[in-house]
Formats: sequence, C-alpha cells, structure tokens
Amino acid sequence: MRLGSRSRILLVAGATLLMLGLLAGFFRFKRFVDEDPRLCATCHRASPEFALWLGGSHRDVSCQKCHHSTPEQGVAMLRAFLAGKKPAGRHAEVEVGACAACHLSHDPRWKQIGESRGHRVHVEQHKIACVTCHATSVHGFEPASASCVSCHGKHLVGVTGMEKLHCFACHEFLTTEPGLRPTRRDCMRCHSAQGINAPMSDHGGAMEMACAACHKPHAPPGQALLPCTRCHTEMKKGGLHARPGHARCLDCHKPHTWTVEAPSCLRCHPGAQGHAARKGCASCHAFGGAPLPPRAQGLDYP
Repeated sequence: MRLGSRSRILLVAGATLLMLGLLAGFFRFKRFVDEDPRLCATCHRASPEFALWLGGSHRDVSCQKCHHSTPEQGVAMLRAFLAGKKPAGRHAEVEVGACAACHLSHDPRWKQIGESRGHRVHVEQHKIACVTCHATSVHGFEPASASCVSCHGKHLVGVTGMEKLHCFACHEFLTTEPGLRPTRRDCMRCHSAQGINAPMSDHGGAMEMACAACHKPHAPPGQALLPCTRCHTEMKKGGLHARPGHARCLDCHKPHTWTVEAPSCLRCHPGAQGHAARKGCASCHAFGGAPLPPRAQGLDYP
C-alpha cells in the first residue's frame, strides 16, 4: 500500500521528532552522568563525604569535575545502580591535573597557586601530588595543616601560646617570597595584631636579620630562644659583661632594640642617679670585651 504525500510527511516529521527526542534525552542523560552531583548522591547521600562537600568550599563544584571515571568504570557503576548494588572496587578517582583545571587557570574565582611559595617547594621541587596533602581536607575530614604532620611530624611547635597554631599561620603558602621559612612580615602579621612589637634598631645592622635567627619555635621546650652568647662569644671574657650581676642579657637589654637606657642600670644601681651629669652610663662604663675601665676598678658592682 502506497502512502500518500501527506502521510509520508507526517511519518518523516514523526521520525525526526523521535530522533531529536532521543538525542536530547541522550545528551541530558550524559550531562547528568558527567556533571550532575545528584548521580553520586544516589549512592553517597548518606556518606559523610557528601555532607561535608555540601558544607565545604567546593560545594559549587560538581563531583565529576574532580572525580573522573573511565568508560568501563562508568558502565560498572550504571550496572550496579540498576541492580541496586554498590559498584565493586575503586571508581572515579581524582586524576592528576584535576586540581590544576581551576587552580592554574587564572580564574579569579579560585586561588591560583602557580607562583605561590608553598606549591613551588612541594609540587615543582619535590613532585608531590595535590591529593597527597589535600585529599582529606577538600571534603573537610581534616584541616589541610593536618597533612603536614605525615611528613613533618617532628617539627611540632613547643612554644607556649603557639603550640595550637596550624602550620599555615607561620608558613604562608600563597605568597611569592622564596622558600617557606617565615619572614619578619609573616611573624609580625600576628604579633603586631596582639600588641607585641619588635621594632628594629641600628645595632650595627644586627636586627635586620630574620626573627628565626634568635627564635626557634620548633626547638624542644626551653630551647626556643637562642642565647645571645651564641653570636656574642666574647661578652664574658672581659669588661663589665663579665661581672656575675650582668650575666643575663635581657636584664639590661630590651628585646629587639637592645639599647640599654639609664633606667635599666638604675634598677640595680639606684645610688648612681644624677652622678654622671646626664651622660649615658656606657659613656664611662665600658661594657665591651675590653678590660674594666678605671672608674669601675675596685667598685662593688654586682
């Protein structure tokens, strides 16, 4: 039976609509599989990973952006889903480069780590994969700093008041300074806010050095502040520094400026007030490694 022209047109139109519908359904299904986190939620809704993802910094990123599955794994997951079972084995792992797709993309919505000091050391120099440090922190199981302990476990902070700080409080990953050792800027970012100032003095340029020259927060308890004599090796060999009462540098030298003012001397020598016609004590009383000055000979200074 021959179809009329009208019937053929209707048949072709119906077939075209059917194909377009199937094609649209295919792409919708593919988008659901490739981009929609609801696919993952069908199995993982009750998992802590899913709940932590919803409350984390990556909640606007679909699971599939980071977790990629092979075609074989995708078929296995679909088969398990239709059967009402969990897929066997590992699936949809985070591939190398998944993190870089956002964090090396120059997209201002994401922190860019290309020139950052921490990632230069870990990723470029030591070839450490992103997931080695960030696998547990992305979903919020642990803070990112907790992953530092797995490699740097012996470098814990023992200084009172700093022992609970996470590593990034001092070792700033995202700035562009070389290396990862804290600079004066890193230290003063916190200490200035606490009202703890460390002004630099002339002191022969000595206080131009980094804070870590004297402060060792990772040292064992009681050893976090290096003794001054570690650098000033001649202080106790002669002069007024050799006197027992002058043994503790910090009794006279105010930390960070190190210049000694008259009030420091008068705490122990109250009777000397006014006898020097407003001259500084050190103008007559030499404190270097030289022999005792004549005016100090025989005096019962502590």
